[in-house]
Amino acid sequence: MQFVDEARFTVRAGRGGDGSVSFNREKYKPRGGPDGGRGGDGGSVILRSTRDLATLEPYAHRNLVKAERGAHGSGNNRAGESGEDVVVDVPVGTLVFDGDGLLADLSGSEEDFVVARGGEGGRGNGSFATSTRQAPAFREKGLPGEEREIRLELRVLSDVGLVGLPNAGKSSLLAALSAARPKVGDYPFTTLVPKLGVVDERRYREPFVVADIPGLISGASEGRGLGNRFLRHVARARLLVLLLDASEDPEGAEATLRAELHAARLAEKPIMVALNKVDLLDEELREYLREAFPYASQVSAMSGEGVGELRDLLEERTRNLEEREAPTPEEALREHRVFRPEWKGLRVEGENGGYAVFGEEVERMVMKTDWDSPEGAEHGWRELEKRGVVAALRKAGAGPGDEVRIGNMEFDFR
Repeated sequence: MQFVDEARFTVRAGRGGDGSVSFNREKYKPRGGPDGGRGGDGGSVILRSTRDLATLEPYAHRNLVKAERGAHGSGNNRAGESGEDVVVDVPVGTLVFDGDGLLADLSGSEEDFVVARGGEGGRGNGSFATSTRQAPAFREKGLPGEEREIRLELRVLSDVGLVGLPNAGKSSLLAALSAARPKVGDYPFTTLVPKLGVVDERRYREPFVVADIPGLISGASEGRGLGNRFLRHVARARLLVLLLDASEDPEGAEATLRAELHAARLAEKPIMVALNKVDLLDEELREYLREAFPYASQVSAMSGEGVGELRDLLEERTRNLEEREAPTPEEALREHRVFRPEWKGLRVEGENGGYAVFGEEVERMVMKTDWDSPEGAEHGWRELEKRGVVAALRKAGAGPGDEVRIGNMEFDFR
């Protein structure tokens, strides 16, 4: 399966079913009364993160994902069947965007996010019977489901990210550190997509994941080379290892890498430095590098020299990071107490010589009202009066015959 880290498509939830207008006609029940059932709710579109998928390739050429609509209600107070939800599996590490920005970050396994919620089913006439209105002959319509265009962006999650210029030996080091077997070649950009390897030594408390990130070049953060596409994957690594080719200007390579990370606002991440290909150097050059890079590990992915020590050092650093990053119970509680209040008020504005009414609750009510039924239209008008819409229109200057728009419905004010 081809590695794809971005996909765009439209998600459309199912419409809610309409309520039913029905009256009980059973023998020996002369006063059976209204018994129309409500419509079923529309199905939702749900994104679910899974570790069984490592690419967004299944959605690269998909234009629409839609859920089932709810069935209409029927007589004898039978509710319509709800539409079936559609669950879209995405890789762990997927970010979900719409036109307004980030919607969700699915960074854990088996996380669900409802990206398009199904429409609510309408009530049948049996729900409107009262002591003074014993035979209502109207129902509610089902609401449309949510629809939006989304963009999925995969950012590979790893404990350690190997970052280096092309031909620094990242793939070779990944193979030496773990059981991964990435493609290795002696030409630039051998690695075209991120590769993951799991380091699972028996003596380690827990395994950790190392990612081989495609080579960065100068100007990558501005769109040059392959690296600009994969800076997103660097951003999700908890610890970065700057891998330098010890045999070819390691000072210049480190300066280039740090400049690109700074330009991409990633310079604050924990960073280690490793010098690769030291097997190609004589002792005098090695001693020079020890003085020039006292903070760097010297390794050879080809011969295995220093790889074990680097592996142990990475395990220690990731373990220490994990302990420092672990939130206290109070912090974890605060993190999940995210309040996103929605405005549910009422607003009237002048529009093309008429008036427009805005408000989530009143717009939903208007969509559910069966305006084609005289009795339903009368009920809808009473609801507008009850919710203060009529009074707000009169206060704004609306008079009989003026055009009023609420959502997609237009009518003359009376």
